[in-house]
Amino acid sequence: MTAHRWIGVLATASLVLTAAYPLAVYFLLDRGDLRLAGLAMLVAVMLRFLAPGAAKVQVMAALAIGVVFAGAITLTNSELVARLYPVAVSVALLIAFGMTLLRPPSMIERIARGAGAVLDAAGKRYTRTVTVVWCGFFVANACIALATAFLASRELWAVYNGLISYVIAGTLLVGERVVRPAFQRRQVTGSASG
Repeated sequence: MTAHRWIGVLATASLVLTAAYPLAVYFLLDRGDLRLAGLAMLVAVMLRFLAPGAAKVQVMAALAIGVVFAGAITLTNSELVARLYPVAVSVALLIAFGMTLLRPPSMIERIARGAGAVLDAAGKRYTRTVTVVWCGFFVANACIALATAFLASRELWAVYNGLISYVIAGTLLVGERVVRPAFQRRQVTGSASG
């Protein structure tokens, strides 16, 4: 298996473990042992360290938060710590994305450039705006995840953090894909008329 394929497998495994976390916690709570969920999250975070671009300061800071929380879940077997993990993930992503607004290029610009996009000034403004939108999502998601951790039933916590938040994030991704061609057409039309 090539190195590129291994990186894809590791990234996919990390994503699956991370996405399944709230449901795993929900089912493990009935058995009274959350250490398995903590260990799974430690593995997921470590797999992300192996991904391309993991050496970036923002990514390293986000992953460090993941290691601390996953380790705390493993060591304490605490339901509250386990429920707070999605809050930590949103805060870590907010930090990673937000730092790129202070130290450009923005996170979305970095992702676009990594995919081979060549961006002019308008494209850089657009990617910055999309990064700001994602930061807003991470703030809102962290607040809702915090509320579900302290105030909601286990079921509601699992449904929000294991389904609804992913649906909202997916909707943002799809919405941006829908808006982007209109932005690109407007840029082409504007430059042609200018």
